[in-house]
Amino acid sequence: MKNKRLISFLVVFAITGSIVFAQNPAFPWPEGKKMAISLSFDDARLSNPELGIPLLNEYGVKATFFVVPSNMQRNLEGWKKAVASGHEMANHSIQHPCSGNFVWSRNRALEDYTIGRMRNELSQANEEIQSLLGVSPQVYAYPCGLTFIGKGEYTQSFVPLISDMFLAGRGWLDEAPVDPYYADMAQLTGMKMDNMEFEEILPIIKSASENGQWLVLAGHETNESGNQTTYLRMLRELCAYANDPKNGIWIAPIGTVATYVKEKRELMAGNVNIPGIVRPDKDGTLNLTSETGKGIGPDIKYMPEWNAFGWFTGKDRVEWDLALEKGGDYEVWMEWSVSDEESGRDFVLISGDQEITGKVAKSGSWETFKKVKIGELTLKEDYNHVLFKAVEDFDKGALMDIKSFTLVPLRN
Repeated sequence: MKNKRLISFLVVFAITGSIVFAQNPAFPWPEGKKMAISLSFDDARLSNPELGIPLLNEYGVKATFFVVPSNMQRNLEGWKKAVASGHEMANHSIQHPCSGNFVWSRNRALEDYTIGRMRNELSQANEEIQSLLGVSPQVYAYPCGLTFIGKGEYTQSFVPLISDMFLAGRGWLDEAPVDPYYADMAQLTGMKMDNMEFEEILPIIKSASENGQWLVLAGHETNESGNQTTYLRMLRELCAYANDPKNGIWIAPIGTVATYVKEKRELMAGNVNIPGIVRPDKDGTLNLTSETGKGIGPDIKYMPEWNAFGWFTGKDRVEWDLALEKGGDYEVWMEWSVSDEESGRDFVLISGDQEITGKVAKSGSWETFKKVKIGELTLKEDYNHVLFKAVEDFDKGALMDIKSFTLVPLRN
């Protein structure tokens, strides 16, 4: 039966075009596309409505423009035409505040901001863009790519504010495309396209395509030359390449792609393995699911059909990171399945210097999951780490399929 389940697992991934034994299937981009690209431009530069937008319109490509309202008013009619032709207008602040290390930003340094001041200015920018162009921004770009306010002991991130106010936030001068499964929407990576030829960007596009990623490109001016300029010749080649059906690229504004990714992630929740720190539910319970665990080892497999990890060697293990506001004692419940003939191996759950050991009991079959209390743990405030593995190494057979561990707080 284990072999039947493994074959089924491989077929699932073969159909999706993903690499065999990959943790997750390829992200389901629309119409079978391989990847997504979003073009974005900052500051509302004059060259955007004069040169860049007409070029994009030739190819039917819609982009995201992160605008500063005062800059837009230098060619307001041009920006209104951009909205009418389907381009996305997004928030890039009122004053474009950056670190005071940029001398030109010293009178609006992020080091001198508070969360309240930032919220007020972002709300003002939204209101002015709505008044000038009749659209409400859903996306934000961090000026200079900086996500902090304050200085020294008063420094704090304003990413939570962007998460609260916008669908998505974009960075600058990042070094990797966006992983649609994993990405924090409030911190989308923005990769530079200014002063680059298409031949320099093409390898990034191909790599993102191979990995099913979302490439968010960021620029400023749109012209033939100059500092902080996305070259028109590069844009022509990129748009033509993206529009070629054989390249399998969906090119759309950031807000459009972000909405799609968010909807797909919600639909697929619980069926993909995205390791992440586990925090308590409202009742204090900690759910260490296979979806949030880190499968580590030569042959450990996450199996989306069963929402479980399957063992194939004794060197495999699963780990979880936990964050608690306060420590406490917990009952530990394990949910697992195993065939009768493969049952009986010893397991260990480790957290710090604590160990819970046991023997894998029969569940009836690989498809029959059972849940049982295996012991108790004491967890400390803040960070905890939990590891689960076989006690002894083995090369043939299996340990079990593990669905989850549920840590229930003990009430004193």
